[in-house]
Amino acid sequence: MLSQSAQAEESDDFNALDLYFYGDLDNGDGNISTRMPTSDTDTQSDCPQEGNRLSWPGQDRQWQDVGTWEIEMQTPGEVASGDYTFTIWANSTQGTVEDVQFRITIDIGDSGGITETSQSKTITDSSEYATRFDINFDISNASFSNPDVSNDDDFTIDLEYSGGDPGENPLTGGSPTEQIVILTSSAEHPAGIGNLTINHYKALFPEIVVEDFSERVFVKTQVRSAFGVSDIDSNDWTLGVYGLSSGNQGLTADFSMKSLNNDTHEVSFYWYYNQDLAISDTYHFFIQITDIQQNKWEVESDEDVYLVIHGYEIDNYIGSGDIQINNQTGVSKVQAGSSFTVDITVSAQGDPLISYNPIPISVVWVSGTNEIVLYETAVFAKPGASTTISYRHTFEENGEYLIKVIIDRGNLVAESNENNNVAEYLLIVDKPEKEDMLQSIIDNITGGGTTSMLLLVSVASIILAVLFINRNKTVTDFEWEEDDEF
Repeated sequence: MLSQSAQAEESDDFNALDLYFYGDLDNGDGNISTRMPTSDTDTQSDCPQEGNRLSWPGQDRQWQDVGTWEIEMQTPGEVASGDYTFTIWANSTQGTVEDVQFRITIDIGDSGGITETSQSKTITDSSEYATRFDINFDISNASFSNPDVSNDDDFTIDLEYSGGDPGENPLTGGSPTEQIVILTSSAEHPAGIGNLTINHYKALFPEIVVEDFSERVFVKTQVRSAFGVSDIDSNDWTLGVYGLSSGNQGLTADFSMKSLNNDTHEVSFYWYYNQDLAISDTYHFFIQITDIQQNKWEVESDEDVYLVIHGYEIDNYIGSGDIQINNQTGVSKVQAGSSFTVDITVSAQGDPLISYNPIPISVVWVSGTNEIVLYETAVFAKPGASTTISYRHTFEENGEYLIKVIIDRGNLVAESNENNNVAEYLLIVDKPEKEDMLQSIIDNITGGGTTSMLLLVSVASIILAVLFINRNKTVTDFEWEEDDEF
């Protein structure tokens, strides 16, 4: 069984969405949805009558707040930079107001507000049709729900209203009685934002299980949209499969079951690899989602699935002599706070016809009843061959450490011998000691593996050369005795 980390994978796809506004703003904030209105009845929200007229005596516009549409985005994502259009309809239920304008302020995540104003139009209750207002606005690099940024989950659109009737002295002109309303949430008046290019899907792959006895792989996915479960077409799911060597051959898995858990769709599949005549390869899975506007979104798992499909015998093995710590086998000593090199050699034997043989390797520290993974990777070795990997590690505390090297820890490969996949060694970590410069250089070099010995010889040669030069610089004092003969 392969287990994913808790972090979800995000789709790289951008698609154009139409967003629609719902809710009566007279009763609080409205909401934003990707679901197209189908109702024959408009939702009407009143525009404040105080905004019908210009101010008096200044004759300036008096902007009044109509309300806000908002949604809390449920996944990380981004709105592509570009020019977009906000559309709304307005009507008069009483009287006529000249030069009506609307103003919007759009906030996406923490990108900062964008404010734009519509053109001016006169609205009268004698008209048979509602009046359409379009407001163009520009977005630049707007992201939302970034896990590293706080308070950036909201997508809000605030609407303001202003009429252009001449301002009057309230003592003589009285209060305005005309009533302008905005229309939303109907098939005839689907107010919203059109063709918003956005990226907002994510998925987890919490279970990927190779079931050798059934010759299949079980895959469980959890899918979310920033706009909630209503944004997803729950009847259209595809799990694709591709190999790193064989490429995308259009292979897909069989749908198994689906369920709804809070704001997440859980969908599972079975991939029958022998029925698809799949070859031995490293495979990846990706889920394809269809939204209610028929856009396609793909989210790919970053988990490698090493699938060996053959009827031949294979045995991957490792022994205690295949592990070296700073070029030593058996019990090794290092110092706390100093890095050391681990060289690991794994071998394979079996049928020479096998050309693809991935070998997962895990280095585990056994601490009491706990096993802590220090390092994981995968290597490839054909039968009759060996391969060696190296990595460095540092323990900060002194003590004795039991280290295991396990190949095929998840039992992904069916082997003729499963009892030679573990090797262990005891590492003694001493307290750090104060060292002179020369000893420190030697220890650091010898800790670097076999190839570092050449550098050690070079350093030693340099030191000897320096000593030789200093000795030859000694000044000889020649003194002659009187009875010396020449």
